[in-house]
Amino acid sequence: MKELEEAEAWVAGAEALLNRKSSEADYTVAVAMCVHAIIRANDALTNRFLFKTAMKHEEAPELFLRLVEQGKIDKKYDSIRKEILIPAVRIKSLVDYRGATITQPTAQSWIGSARKFIKIAKDCLTPQQ
Repeated sequence: MKELEEAEAWVAGAEALLNRKSSEADYTVAVAMCVHAIIRANDALTNRFLFKTAMKHEEAPELFLRLVEQGKIDKKYDSIRKEILIPAVRIKSLVDYRGATITQPTAQSWIGSARKFIKIAKDCLTPQQ
């Protein structure tokens, strides 16, 4: 699925930034890349189950919630919407456009969050036996 491949590429790029001699700018870009990874993984879910992609990033959590409410994905994943997707959308403009100062531990944490969201998206997209 194209969206998941792109999500994996975004987070791999973020990891590569952290694996070199990094600066604050690298940390900020790494977080931005993680946000894009999370949004693309969410797009994979909403495209598959709702045949829709968020037109604005702020719509992504709403569409995820619709997936839960309609029983397209298990309601246990609503916590991921609150823990990862909503914060990702909130921080997006700060790291993309406003030059937020991000630390290495924060960037590392976002990589973990992106990896977790992608894994959940894959689990939801894999047919259950």
